[in-house]
Amino acid sequence: MSSTFMATSWSGSALAPAWLLAVYAVSLQGMVIRRVRANDRDAGMAWILGGALVVGTGMWAASFLSLVAMQLPIKVGYVRDVVLASWLPAIVIAAAAIWMQTHSGLRARMRVMGSVLVAVGLQTLVFVNATSIMLQPAMVWDPKATLAAFLLILLGCGLGSLLIRSNISEEPRQARNLAIAVLVGTVLWSGMALQVSAIGVPWAAICLSEGQLSGDSLEFVLTATVLILLIMAHIGTLQDARNLARNQALSASLKAAQTALEEASLRDAATGLANRAGFELQVRELIEQASDQVLHLSVLRLNIDGFHAFTGTYGHHVGDGLIQTLSLRLQGLIRDGDVLARSDTDEFLLACRGLGDEHVTALLAQRLQDAVHEPCLIHDQEITVSCSIGIARYPDSATPEQLMSHANDAMLTARRAGGGVYCFFERGMDRVSAAQVEMQRDLRHAVARKELALHFQPKLRATTGELAGVEALLRWHHPTRGMVSPAEFIPVAERFGLIGELGQWVIDEACHHLRMWHDLGLDIPVAVNLSVHQLRQPDLEQRVREALRRHRVPARMLIMEITESVAMEDIEASLRVFDMLDQIGVRLSIDDFGTGYSSLSYLRRLPARQLKIDRSFVRDLDSSLDAQAIVEAVVRLAHALGLKVVAEGVETQDQADILAQLHCDELQGFLFARPMSEPTLMKWLGQRGSPIPLASKPMTSDLNEENAREASDLATAWSDLEANRP
Repeated sequence: MSSTFMATSWSGSALAPAWLLAVYAVSLQGMVIRRVRANDRDAGMAWILGGALVVGTGMWAASFLSLVAMQLPIKVGYVRDVVLASWLPAIVIAAAAIWMQTHSGLRARMRVMGSVLVAVGLQTLVFVNATSIMLQPAMVWDPKATLAAFLLILLGCGLGSLLIRSNISEEPRQARNLAIAVLVGTVLWSGMALQVSAIGVPWAAICLSEGQLSGDSLEFVLTATVLILLIMAHIGTLQDARNLARNQALSASLKAAQTALEEASLRDAATGLANRAGFELQVRELIEQASDQVLHLSVLRLNIDGFHAFTGTYGHHVGDGLIQTLSLRLQGLIRDGDVLARSDTDEFLLACRGLGDEHVTALLAQRLQDAVHEPCLIHDQEITVSCSIGIARYPDSATPEQLMSHANDAMLTARRAGGGVYCFFERGMDRVSAAQVEMQRDLRHAVARKELALHFQPKLRATTGELAGVEALLRWHHPTRGMVSPAEFIPVAERFGLIGELGQWVIDEACHHLRMWHDLGLDIPVAVNLSVHQLRQPDLEQRVREALRRHRVPARMLIMEITESVAMEDIEASLRVFDMLDQIGVRLSIDDFGTGYSSLSYLRRLPARQLKIDRSFVRDLDSSLDAQAIVEAVVRLAHALGLKVVAEGVETQDQADILAQLHCDELQGFLFARPMSEPTLMKWLGQRGSPIPLASKPMTSDLNEENAREASDLATAWSDLEANRP
């Protein structure tokens, strides 16, 4: 400037904060852009607006402090309205800069134009702030210094566009981010300071705004206020990044758990073979391949004769050892490309390709029978078993469903023939047998003849051993057949439409026992199994309400257990029924979890209170780390969804200890008690001496005569047990 203008000096106490705020604002711009890219659309838009507010305020304060740093021989003041008015354009400039950085698809020409516009905006910001000093005569601008300042600001904008964008595309590194902020911020601050230095104030000028915004504390107040805002925004970006990382880790953990569950749902935990669902999936894939070998596909269903009676005598641990031994033998007989699976407790499935005629298939079936019949040494016991094999062949049975169904019909025919033989499916085997007709006739009269009864298996709290409730299991004592297994009469009931009547009897009888126990002063929740046929009954809600009303039972004491595969068969229909039952107040439980195809999104929607881990996952807990990992994932998933976890099939103390360590809520299995009649349950409770849920208000006055007599007998028995308890 020439001698006609006042000499100016610079205040370091204003320049240094201006530089600091410019550098900090550029650094925050990079952080905000990361947050925009990391979040969804709505949250990203919020970060653009919030980031523009913070970054724009920082650049506005840096620009104004650069002006304040210019010291004149006369006392000056700044028109407050003009200074505040310059703040809004700074926000718009910052929003434009952030928006361009978050859109990686912009062309280079658009980025150059954007940098030019931002540079013009920042230089204009200095001009607007300068007009807040009202001088008479007015200040003048040095065009050369103005052009140099613009080029310097444009250089800073260009560097920022390139360096910040390249740094965002890589892993965040603090040192690199700081270096870019220092470089870009310093260039921008230098350009704004150079623009301020282009101001010329005539010697005779006086300041008309001297009495407005001014004072020695102006620099400190402005710097402190804006710096606090920037720091708060900085903390916000760090917290958002931390929360996002935590959510991503939780999401990854849940996805990993879902993947593990989906894989486990297609595999048998005890043998490592595919289960029925996995087998059907692989058979479907074999058929869809449509090769010559697939056209000669055979499906064999192997049932171990008398396996349930065997496990009832020797225990499930011996039965598991037998199944694992047979599994290894069968795997040694199959070829590459064949599919071996365990479909049920006592059944194996085998799919073999390339078996051209029945003679070859028959030879294979005979080899399988011979392998099964060889003695097995299980826990120092020599055991010999036989198997019944049913065979269905493609394309006679054209779909996976038909192959499975027809192989089952052939296997049942082999069993009725005495077992230990194989049988090919023939048309007509799928018709109802005379024995089934006779059984369904007897079953229709079983309720009236009082041949049905409920047995109860206790569920205990894993941490305290307290009784948490019981599961009600249906038993049929036939006058001539003796005790008939549910595995025999339940399929008949389903086939002949009796399952709804049996299910309703179970619900009604469970409520009857709840009433009796309540009047003894005991509140013991009872869980009953709900079949797919009951789930589809249109009047199920009315039936449940009526049973609860008739026996005056609180709905919360009744637990409905629905098998996972049943619940997922028609998820929308299941959701409607579950919601109706939940409105009644009945507690819902997902049974046999892990054996079906449940989705986390659907599981989250179900109003269930409890989840039961299938016994197939519990068996190997004390010997398999994979089984422990799966159970731990299920427990964590259930607790994350607010569900309690029950483990069934607990047979050893080691299993119980591991489940307790994995924070399982309740345990059920032969380790504690087998299913038992009500008098035996009362005796078992008295002998254990464990804490029992007590009813707050025993009520007996409204009982009918029959219930009153039963309650009196039970009360007497309970009193005797209490008196004789050690």
